Amino acid sequence: MHHRPPTMPSSEAFELALSLLGREDVDEGQAEQALTEAGIEYWQMRRLLVWLPEAFALAVLGHSEGLTLPTTFTARDDEGGEHTFAFGREPLFAVAVRRALQICHEGPRAQLKAIAQRSSTMDAVNDALHAGAELNGATLSGPHLLDIKAETYLGEDGTVEAG
Repeated sequence: MHHRPPTMPSSEAFELALSLLGREDVDEGQAEQALTEAGIEYWQMRRLLVWLPEAFALAVLGHSEGLTLPTTFTARDDEGGEHTFAFGREPLFAVAVRRALQICHEGPRAQLKAIAQRSSTMDAVNDALHAGAELNGATLSGPHLLDIKAETYLGEDGTVEAG
């Protein structure tokens, strides 16, 4: 099976996803529907809805003293095998982190917060804090993708390539 690295969604799709996810009154189903109605391919839409929150959460958490951030994520292949990839395998990640940092410094902070709160990483951190855990000295593991297959990130020969 021939695998190509994922491509970056259009800037229009990226901006639409940001505007939708940045609104607390829009749930994931509504964002998915709006992106689909705008003609965004399903797999691009899923990547936007997963990676924007994860990147925004890691940008926010990067300001936490003593917290070690992950550098990898995992995904399962069609046979159920788990693969670990460097964040660099997902072209959306770096672009989304840069945008999150820009918003962090320039605003609007409400958008930053709304997007980051949708992340599984932020959910895990909030759960740990509510359970009384300390973040100082903690190491986060990277996200485990549930609805984006490993094949999206595998090399042409089916192996994991460096990010």
